[in-house]
Amino acid sequence: MGKHYQANQERISKLSEREWKIALKKCEDHLKWKLKQKTLYGAHTADNLGEDPIDYYLAVGYEKILSGEWEWKPQYELADQMIRIIDSTINTEVEKVKTPKAASFDIQYVDPEDDFYNRLNPLVYDEEDKVLYEKRIVIIEAAIKGDTDLEYMWEAVKEGKKRKEIAELFEIEPKQLSKLRERFIEKVQKFNQKA
Repeated sequence: MGKHYQANQERISKLSEREWKIALKKCEDHLKWKLKQKTLYGAHTADNLGEDPIDYYLAVGYEKILSGEWEWKPQYELADQMIRIIDSTINTEVEKVKTPKAASFDIQYVDPEDDFYNRLNPLVYDEEDKVLYEKRIVIIEAAIKGDTDLEYMWEAVKEGKKRKEIAELFEIEPKQLSKLRERFIEKVQKFNQKA
């Protein structure tokens, strides 16, 4: 039992069943409003909390008052004190998810295709990056010079076209474009090794 157990129990003993129901209903309404659209992913999912988020936070709210872990301050009604506990717990759950350890468990999907095309067309932020970017373009264009298919593909990439659009230009299936892309990469790598 918490250090506020005795004081909380004195106030709890004076509550009627109706007052408990009213407090729980207010807390439930508050939670539905507070967690609206936030239980689908992140800190407030049933997977993360181990049960329905509303049930979880309601239980935390009244258990901390009953056990005396939190002081039921005289200036607050039961519902208000429980909402303060619930909001604090919600903030704690969000902070847990933001920790570096939690971030290390995040799985981020990277589409290899988008990654390939985005690497060919990065955003230029400063002068040093711009110079490096321009050097890469010169190397790529020198490496593929004379190969009309690769030159055509490269122009499409520079225009921001995606795999499907480039495949349509060549009148082939997107899967067949992979062979062209492999040839492109090999030529650039070989040219880079010679230079």
